[in-house]
Amino acid sequence: MSRRSTTAEPPALALTLETLAGLGPYFTATTGDPGPGDWRPVRDLYDDAGALAVVVGHVGARLGTREYRVAASTLFLGYAARLWSLTLGGIVRTGILPDADRLLWRDMDGRIDLHMSEPGGWSGGELVEIARETVLGRHLEPMIAAIRSAEPMSEQVLWGNAASAVIGAARVLDGETGTTALQIAEKILLDPRLVDTVDREGTGFRRRSCCLFYRTPVSGYCGDCVLTRPARTFGQPDAGK
Repeated sequence: MSRRSTTAEPPALALTLETLAGLGPYFTATTGDPGPGDWRPVRDLYDDAGALAVVVGHVGARLGTREYRVAASTLFLGYAARLWSLTLGGIVRTGILPDADRLLWRDMDGRIDLHMSEPGGWSGGELVEIARETVLGRHLEPMIAAIRSAEPMSEQVLWGNAASAVIGAARVLDGETGTTALQIAEKILLDPRLVDTVDREGTGFRRRSCCLFYRTPVSGYCGDCVLTRPARTFGQPDAGK
């Protein structure tokens, strides 16, 4: 791997994944024996149109919607949250970046589980830049292309999901104290694919798009939804400050 990083030792990587799993399901990638299920490389979510269609269908059934864009957006948001949680979490908590390319996934009725049979990753160097390139360029960008190839939908919605997911992961890691993880997330948000997706609002952020969850029978709006109140431009201070 470039940018002066080095390969992390397997025991250190396994400890990183164990540490992160204690934070909740979005931070969990199991190791060792994966157990039952059709485990496949994560790239199959983007490279195998049939596999993607099956999972989107399961998500729609779980949410009670037949709208492809709603189910696909929900799947993408949850998957992005898992990738950011593992990569950002590893950087912040142990200084080790898990290799997302090694991840396997299985579909549990519309919920994605992640597993790493052969843990690998990096330590040292420019881990934030590596994480940005890996998550956005190697995984989320091709997944957006695959989703939109199956049925056209707003690219802005999906990139907004990616931005919301990295902010959410950072807030869990920081306990909303605005320390290291959120500072890293703000650097990631400057990526050209994300920079126009959120606005600064007070000490937080508000999306410029909606994830579409409000269109499901259970309905509801996320805390950062564009539909709930006006937003300010990302990077600008609040009025009066």
